[in-house]
Amino acid sequence: MTLLTLVRRGIAQRRLSSVLTALSAGVGVALVVAILLLRASLEKHFMEPGRGYSLVVGPPGSRLQLVLNSVYHLDRSSGLVPWSVYEELKAHPSVRLAVPYAVGDSFRGYRVVGTTEALFDAAFPHPAGIGAAKLAAGRPFVCDADALAHAIADMRSGAGAAHDHGHDHAEAVIGAEVAEALDIGVGALIEPTHGVEGGKEHKDEHLWTVVGVLKPTGTPVDRVVFIDLASFYAIPDHAGGVIGSNSEVGLSSILLFPKPGIHKALLLPRLMNRSEFGVAEVAAELQTLFHIVGRVDSIYLITAALVTVLGVISIMVAIYNSMAARKREIAILRAVGAHRRTVFGVVVLEAVVITFVGALAGLIGGHVLVLLGAGAVQSAAGFAPQAGVLWLQEGALLLLVTLLGACAGVVPALHAYREDIATGLAPQS
Repeated sequence: MTLLTLVRRGIAQRRLSSVLTALSAGVGVALVVAILLLRASLEKHFMEPGRGYSLVVGPPGSRLQLVLNSVYHLDRSSGLVPWSVYEELKAHPSVRLAVPYAVGDSFRGYRVVGTTEALFDAAFPHPAGIGAAKLAAGRPFVCDADALAHAIADMRSGAGAAHDHGHDHAEAVIGAEVAEALDIGVGALIEPTHGVEGGKEHKDEHLWTVVGVLKPTGTPVDRVVFIDLASFYAIPDHAGGVIGSNSEVGLSSILLFPKPGIHKALLLPRLMNRSEFGVAEVAAELQTLFHIVGRVDSIYLITAALVTVLGVISIMVAIYNSMAARKREIAILRAVGAHRRTVFGVVVLEAVVITFVGALAGLIGGHVLVLLGAGAVQSAAGFAPQAGVLWLQEGALLLLVTLLGACAGVVPALHAYREDIATGLAPQS
């Protein structure tokens, strides 16, 4: 009779106890796996879309908020930065590309961003490519320089729009998710509303023609409606976007892409010393964000690990407590020729099997838990965790918990190892 046969029969005889002790370890493993999946999805959601961006210039204040607002299109803009700053930075010898952003409108739940044709430059990371190569359909919009200059002049003078910018020249390019979710494409007319979270209709009708759909990127760009900046400024409702006594036109932020080499190192300290605007280094702010999130995650992870350890200990206690009822069984095995090492191995292997089954069930349960909670996470945090992805750490976790189970089985196994045959075979009083 093999060890596995003995283990199988022993577990079958204590079926309910074995299942419950296995689940006690499985609960902890499920929590650990769920936390690891959420952390990996969170990192993918924030870190990967941030790659390729360099610096963001905006109003003074929280640098992290500036990055979240400009790169991830989350939260409200905290203020305005003067148009003259954009012109200065655009002409700076260390700057390869400056992309202006003006926010304040939305279209059926998706943020509208006014910008220029710089959006279609090769230096802008998402989607990759240049010009029409960034698009799945259609063409880039045209931001006419003269129309932009006129709109800015009208805003500064308080005259409002100098002309009606109907759909003949008000153009939009939409992200892939916007196109799919709203079932709109090239040639569609859209009418954004005032306010980044729905807001209200503009006083007058302002329509944009969708001239292009961006390629899917898996980044926040997919959820944005981009319009030419001239048409954004030409809306009378945006006349409040001026700064100071000079009535200078404001921008929500400016995305800067320095030239390769030492240019970023030369540019950043100078910008940091300016008081009229703030500057954020995207990579550094994301590291700060994950340092904060990581400390919170660690607390949850430690708690889940403790639950797992307690589950493994409960397996040890359950098997140890069963030794009193198994004295006769062990003595009979010894009497028919089983060595002490065989008895020791049976008990340890039983702990290993129970722990492995519980850990495996917990691993599967962790994925199911994330799958069931994906909708709630999507609503609360803006990203959907990937429950179907297996990570290398999960295999290591399964192995580690199983080894802990083997260690937990040593204590009751030693008890069985030392059991005397005569005592075990003695009649029960």
